[in-house]
Amino acid sequence: LFVLVSAPSMNFAQAPTLGTTADFVLFTSIGAVGNTGSSKLTGNIGTDNGAIAGCGNVNGVMHNSNGATFAAAADLLIGYNQLNSAIPNFSHAPLLGNGDTLIAGVYAIAGNASLNLNLYLDAEGDSNAVFIFQISGALSTGAASKVVLLNGAQACNVFWKTEDLVSIASNTIMRGTIVANNAAISISSGATLEG
Repeated sequence: LFVLVSAPSMNFAQAPTLGTTADFVLFTSIGAVGNTGSSKLTGNIGTDNGAIAGCGNVNGVMHNSNGATFAAAADLLIGYNQLNSAIPNFSHAPLLGNGDTLIAGVYAIAGNASLNLNLYLDAEGDSNAVFIFQISGALSTGAASKVVLLNGAQACNVFWKTEDLVSIASNTIMRGTIVANNAAISISSGATLEG
């Protein structure tokens, strides 16, 4: 009994509950969803308060201020609150990538963050490993930067929570679910988002 009580407690990151928001590839609770150029989107698109424009090649349903978007907005708030209140395991410098390898956990980044070159996320053989990045400012990526998943890591278990604009540069390969609080997400040409 003494050994169990005195053993160090482990703090594992837990995926948030996304509810009906998980049915959307792009969703905003307030504001517009827009696209310029040629994009292929697989999944539902929605806004609870705004317009949808320029999304011509969509393999899914477009929802605009209806019951589905009302439910998704409520579920998005729950998911955001869970991501925001997760207890960090690690503090990280604002620069992500440059060949850095991270294990599962919750990473707190004060201020703005940027992704450069390759960032490796290593699940260490656990396909349920969760990676949460709590960014208290904006997130930007350098051109052709990549999030690379290793040893069973899955994009559905990677979460980026920001408090400002997300700007994904051309030819970036971004993996994970992005939740931007009170800000827009901009994805440049040639970029890939898997989440």
